[in-house]
Amino acid sequence: MYVRLSAALAALLSIPNVAAAQASLRVEPLRVVVSAPSQASAITLQNTSAEKVSVQIRVFEWSQANGKDTLTPTTDVVVSPPATTIPGGASYTIRVARTAGAVASGEKSYRLWVDELPAAERKRAEARTVDILIRYDLPVFFGTANASSSLSWKAYKSGGRLLVEATNTGTGHARVEALAVGNVSFGSGLNGYVLPGSMRRWTSAANTPLPATNANLTLVAEVGDREVRAPITIASN
Repeated sequence: MYVRLSAALAALLSIPNVAAAQASLRVEPLRVVVSAPSQASAITLQNTSAEKVSVQIRVFEWSQANGKDTLTPTTDVVVSPPATTIPGGASYTIRVARTAGAVASGEKSYRLWVDELPAAERKRAEARTVDILIRYDLPVFFGTANASSSLSWKAYKSGGRLLVEATNTGTGHARVEALAVGNVSFGSGLNGYVLPGSMRRWTSAANTPLPATNANLTLVAEVGDREVRAPITIASN
């Protein structure tokens, strides 16, 4: 799950006496994988609050270029319904279906956004109260049952940072977690996905002590359900 907050909202939350509404929306599952010949799946939305919650659901085609994610509106995958209101304490099931037909080979990647919408009738108890609206950003994959990833790795220094690139020459996505090169960690949780036929790039945090150029280190990551340990040499870009 990705909880997205604008920079302006994040700044507001640092101001004393600013109250925030707790997340009232839960989504299951947080990742959708559909293997041919199936062309549809279901997602459950749960409202854990006492008040009704309105949501909007959108789907985007997901690609990667120059190491970064790109989202494009699509009609190949639809959700039903695209918007709904869930009573307090209730659950609701939405359907996700690929209308372009089953994927013949490899895999197609999408992102599904579930946005909690502001309640027009909600009155704030205080003028300085801030409601935090949640966006769930779910990966959705339609492909063949035998789609799999194949990663190669590269690490180099540029602009005082360590950059790591993973190139996926396989037919399916790779889910990367707990990525580290030597003593440089890129986070202990989910680092992201590398889509088939694509490259994904990660950059170390500012002021991180960097290894020497040409140092021979070990890259460690969890890719899918297995740990990867690969020798890697630090280059200079």
